[in-house]
Amino acid sequence: MIVSYLHNFIFIKTKKTGGSSVEMMLAPPCGPDDIITPLGNQAELARGNGEPLCRNFADDPAWEEELRTIIKGKRPQARRKAFEAEHKPKFFNHMPANRIKALVAPAFWDRAVKITSERHPYEKAVSLAYFTFKSASSFEAHLDQVVRKRGYVGHHLYSIGEEVIVDEFIRLETLRDDMLRVADKLGLPVPNEIARAKSRTRLDLRPAREILSDAQKEVVYANCKKEFDLLGYEI
Repeated sequence: MIVSYLHNFIFIKTKKTGGSSVEMMLAPPCGPDDIITPLGNQAELARGNGEPLCRNFADDPAWEEELRTIIKGKRPQARRKAFEAEHKPKFFNHMPANRIKALVAPAFWDRAVKITSERHPYEKAVSLAYFTFKSASSFEAHLDQVVRKRGYVGHHLYSIGEEVIVDEFIRLETLRDDMLRVADKLGLPVPNEIARAKSRTRLDLRPAREILSDAQKEVVYANCKKEFDLLGYEI
């Protein structure tokens, strides 16, 4: 999640939609007072060329600095997990729009360009299943559980009540074209190569509609009907 006072935008991060890749483009031009929540260790270092860019997401600058030191250190995964368990940041990764709105100035909220990333709901469900899968269990059973638990649903993050508050959607299916459009609107540079984060966890590269059963598709559609209708995705 990013709040950029310098460039007048708010990025609301959804799950399994390429949001980390979007953040890797949006974060580097941000100013020192902008709010940038931490990515995973490798992505955080990659977007800052070895220096973590996350900042202003907590009330305590000292523990922000300690987290950045952990991310740059050796074998940071376990140390970071233990460290973060002791702290609750003010701003966090998949923060819903209503909570962001409550923490920024009303005038800024009103004028800021609200951005989010989206993806076909079938693809989100399958991607989340692979991302959370542990090899000791059955993937088919795990996929069915993920489909029914609704962790891939995104519209509640970028809506307040029944109102969708987003001005710009960046779709994973058209990532570069959408990022170019948004960057042009905000006056931001776009790198020649757009970095992709978390792209190696899915082993079966078939389209999600070929992986999901008809019953699972019906559940995904029921859970994400607002997303299908809003963005015109095919059932």
